[in-house]
Amino acid sequence: MANQTTQQDILYLQCRGTALSDQVIGMSLVANGEIVEQNPQDSWPYQNVLEAMRDGWRVIQFPNLALVPDENRPTGLGCEFILEKLR
Repeated sequence: MANQTTQQDILYLQCRGTALSDQVIGMSLVANGEIVEQNPQDSWPYQNVLEAMRDGWRVIQFPNLALVPDENRPTGLGCEFILEKLR
């Protein structure tokens, strides 16, 4: 019996808001255990979280609404989605 290992890739998407359709404004990718340098925004593979989901990424963490900045509490990233893809 062959030894099978499942590997996990992680995609961090920072968006303008908390909706799955909100525009991506920042992106980080870890693939094959390595941080993958991302090209300028106009060449990112996804413009929103829905596009990533359609490409097989699964959301494993939604934005923490306690960190969403407002005029009274400007702190935290807030609108970051974390997605995974298993291979």
